[in-house]
Amino acid sequence: MKHAAHELGWVQAVAGAAPRILLVDDMAAIHDDFRKILGGTPPVDAGLDDLEAALFESAPSRAGPSAAPGFELDSAYQGSEALVRVRTAAEAGRPYALAFVDMRMPPGWDGVQTIEQLWRVDPALQVVICTAYSDYAWEEVLDRLDAKHRLMILKKPFDAIEVSQLAHTLCAKWQADHAVARHTEALEREVQLRLGELREANQQLQQELAERQRREADLQLAASVFHNALNGIVVTDERARIVSVNPAFTRLTGYEPHEAVGQTLRLLRTEADRASRADDLYHQLWLQLLATGEWSGELWSQRKDGSRFCEWLSLNRVPVPPGQPRRFVGLMADVTEQRRQQDSWRQQALHDPLTGLANRAHLHGRVDEALLRAQRGGAGCCLLFLDLDRFKPINDRLGHDVGDALLREVAERLKALIRHDDLAARLGGDEFVLLLDGAEPADCGERVADRVLASLALPVQVGEHSLQIGVSVGIAYGPLDGADRDTLMKQADAAMYLAKARGRQCWHRHGAAPAGPADPAASI
Repeated sequence: MKHAAHELGWVQAVAGAAPRILLVDDMAAIHDDFRKILGGTPPVDAGLDDLEAALFESAPSRAGPSAAPGFELDSAYQGSEALVRVRTAAEAGRPYALAFVDMRMPPGWDGVQTIEQLWRVDPALQVVICTAYSDYAWEEVLDRLDAKHRLMILKKPFDAIEVSQLAHTLCAKWQADHAVARHTEALEREVQLRLGELREANQQLQQELAERQRREADLQLAASVFHNALNGIVVTDERARIVSVNPAFTRLTGYEPHEAVGQTLRLLRTEADRASRADDLYHQLWLQLLATGEWSGELWSQRKDGSRFCEWLSLNRVPVPPGQPRRFVGLMADVTEQRRQQDSWRQQALHDPLTGLANRAHLHGRVDEALLRAQRGGAGCCLLFLDLDRFKPINDRLGHDVGDALLREVAERLKALIRHDDLAARLGGDEFVLLLDGAEPADCGERVADRVLASLALPVQVGEHSLQIGVSVGIAYGPLDGADRDTLMKQADAAMYLAKARGRQCWHRHGAAPAGPADPAASI
């Protein structure tokens, strides 16, 4: 009964019900901030919010016009209270998709203890740790929680856009994970059902029947299954040459039986695939089929008219009497749309929705990969932290539509300045990062920074507005300035603030001697 209720909660979430979010923090004001951001409530007085931010050195709590409703928010002020809410929600069949958990909540459980308890009740719960300070090293936290893809970190003071992006992305991921799992299970059940019918028919065909009438009946049954199956069926010999196909195969691929029989299954591979790793993969799957008698998985194939489609292919060896040639049966289904939907979800989870650049999670993964390669003897990497100058006055004076258009143009200019293997990311607001992977020679970051300064010094035309901005750039090299991601990013961020202190519209490299303002007028 408990399992059924939990499944119902998933069905409701996937069907379009508002995702549920649990806010876990011992300070009521933090709950109010989250509700403003995620609930779409506009600020009462923008001036008061700015004044409060200046007095307490924190980010304004207002969500701004870009906040969008669509979440069901609940609050818990201690870890034990959060555990009760998560257990009750799971038992009621309406589990939470996401929990924002404060790291420090005296006098009860801290954030790590709370998360451990919550995941014992609901392992699928997505969690964002909210922290300005932690009693643990982050490596210790991630190792202790075995976080994998369920955990992200949000540093205080947090940015409203970052909170909104995390909520939307993680809730969409939570919904997508189950939708994909249910689809995969359904597809596997269907494939197994069809294979069961084929095995039964082939077993009947293998029997030595004394009576001609029964042998004919068995043949008719096998022919009926073969010709009326909704999925494509292909029968091959041990060299992958096609022996026969059913009508569904022709509908799926466009090849008539006389065009397919005698060809190998490479008939459905593209010319590019035949000269690439894709064809090697095809060769490996056939070797596995010969060794184990079965193989199943997704393949990109090409129809007779040249169009490509993603097929779910399940191949099995057919038992035959001794002395008879070996045969293999393949069951084919078109899963192109499902594959594209999965790719779309993956794209949304790793990219900034406004600019299309990589988001923080994508950047973190790429930096980790670059540093790992460097540790194994490969080339290092370079991080450029960028903070736009004069963006906030433009955004406040001309509105968010103009500000968003300006950010998109900045993103396009940044992408034009880097190589194919490099990465441009937006962390939120007007903060951008360039990752130069395999950074060589040693001054490549400085040369790219010069090009960034020159590019963003040019006016940006947005409608009737000709906008003049600039940028401050901080540079750090890995693993020279930091052997782990957090250290390297902190060094690049610190270098960027030193560039701002010099007067903006300049760059500063971590570890370099401080210099005076590059442009005295820019510091006025």
